[in-house]
Amino acid sequence: MNLAPAIAEIGLGHCDSPENAVLAFLASRSRQPARQLSAPATEVFKGIRDAVDQLLLSALETRTRAEFRQAFGSAFPKYAGITLTLAGFSSAVIPQEVVNRMARESICEMEAEFRDKALASFGAAVKEQAVFTVWTLRKISDLLIQIAATKPSNHEADAEYSRQFTMHALRAKFSLDCLIMALNLNRPVYPEVMEEIKDGLRSMVDAYAWARRGVSIRSPNAELVLEPIASDDAEDEELLRSSMQDMALMLDAEDNQ
Repeated sequence: MNLAPAIAEIGLGHCDSPENAVLAFLASRSRQPARQLSAPATEVFKGIRDAVDQLLLSALETRTRAEFRQAFGSAFPKYAGITLTLAGFSSAVIPQEVVNRMARESICEMEAEFRDKALASFGAAVKEQAVFTVWTLRKISDLLIQIAATKPSNHEADAEYSRQFTMHALRAKFSLDCLIMALNLNRPVYPEVMEEIKDGLRSMVDAYAWARRGVSIRSPNAELVLEPIASDDAEDEELLRSSMQDMALMLDAEDNQ
């Protein structure tokens, strides 16, 4: 799917820190913000969740590939715009360490959702792709914290890496959120729509590659470490290992270009 129109419509170049926006958006999707935030911030996060849920529902109500693409084309710029707007609010009223902690909690919640419910609802292949996508998002969140803490050596390259990262990360997160909503509503996903969602999940690997480039122009000697994922099933473990190998090969190829 071509994301260029969405890039132009959203205007990513006007966002000072899209990486922080992604962390703040992850934090906003946490189910337990009240114990860490002031009452006004909690209300803002609740409003954001409600608005995002309406956008996701418009995509989940589709039945064909064409319908989903049309719904995505309408919803995604709003979804991304909400994310980028949230960055300014979060930086003004929420300590960054709280945002980082809530983002990690949100990722843990997603992992639990997919491990506990996805097999029965979507089957093994979709479950494992979703689990791997969330794992990749966890690694990305660690890179984003590094990126936010250090100035880049090349601001022009950093702006391009940041723009590409944000679009791919949000496309994949949109797909994850669609699956989580389907789980929570016990809503079937039509086959053609599921294929589009699965394609969206693959964008998380692209997002990881762009985030890694962002780290590289801050810490040129940083090395990629792919950690193993715990699995209770040998077949699941093999699927995840294969996915990690594919990611490593892709990133090595990019580094050698």
